[in-house]
Amino acid sequence: MTTVPEVRALTSADESEWTAFVRGHDAATFYHTLAWRDFVAEVFGHRPRYLIAKDGNQIVGALPLFEVAFPWLGSKFISLPYDVGSGGALAGTDDVERHLAAHALSMARDRGARYLELRGGHRRPALEALGFRVQEPVVISDMALANEAEVRAGISTDHRKAIRKAASRGVRVRDAVTAADYETFYEVYLRVFRDFGTPPYAARYFASLFTSIQPEGGVRTFLAEVDGRCVGGLVLFCFERSLVSKFAVCLPDAVTTRAYAALYWRAIEFGLAGGYQRLSWGTSSRDQTGLIEFKERWGAISRDAVLYDMDVRGRAPDLASYYESGGVARSVWRRLPLAVTRGGGAVLNRWFC
Repeated sequence: MTTVPEVRALTSADESEWTAFVRGHDAATFYHTLAWRDFVAEVFGHRPRYLIAKDGNQIVGALPLFEVAFPWLGSKFISLPYDVGSGGALAGTDDVERHLAAHALSMARDRGARYLELRGGHRRPALEALGFRVQEPVVISDMALANEAEVRAGISTDHRKAIRKAASRGVRVRDAVTAADYETFYEVYLRVFRDFGTPPYAARYFASLFTSIQPEGGVRTFLAEVDGRCVGGLVLFCFERSLVSKFAVCLPDAVTTRAYAALYWRAIEFGLAGGYQRLSWGTSSRDQTGLIEFKERWGAISRDAVLYDMDVRGRAPDLASYYESGGVARSVWRRLPLAVTRGGGAVLNRWFC
């Protein structure tokens, strides 16, 4: 492309073209869909500022972007909140990405935002050329699903044994198909995230997954049960060729049942049967070496997540400190009653996203 692309805000008239462009892009995940845009706007109240780049009548780039505002704290522009590795532009060339980022920065300045953060997950030469600061706060673990024989061969011996042990210890994995199933998952999730020291999302998040995302096939949730009791669960975001494991939780007293192994194996089976090409096991802080190794023994390959930010009226935070599992804030959170974490997490996640 030799012409300068036209960059402008996404309108309702562009939505079908956005969807077609995203569906055809190899790097796209569910996070790039308009369903996710609407979900974030509804559940968290953030304002979409989506941008497109066009060359004539053809869309050549797309930048999903939110303006996140909170009383007394001001605002910030993020692509994308609630995920570290799936934001930033989908573009065919560095030139298109540079124009999209420059437009987003101009918009952030016009709105008086504190900073602009683009969470693309990998190196972006166009952003470095514009002077964006680079952060590598966490590790992302992904695995290819295209070849079933290679997938099975890549699973370690200890994980194979764990799958068999889960079955022998009575772990059964089933689909979550009702609103009550999602409520059940939430209660387990709430307990596990308190123990992680991580503020949980509100119950409304999971209720909206069931009502607005599951009917269109954008989410698949599995529950692990022992003697009819839910002991764990896993939430997958599904889109075209990609799967993203958003949450994987297991009650502490059920870890020895190997419920995690049963859930991960069910996710892999689902991906293979559905013809998906890749599965992301999500992010891990650098000090979670055991968790990173656990994912890699399933055949995942880990890489540094690369984020870019630009100061506008304030300084973008060092996200690595947020993800450290042994920090003081996490230690305090682990001691809180569940009722407090339930309400407090919903408030904190409006800004810390």
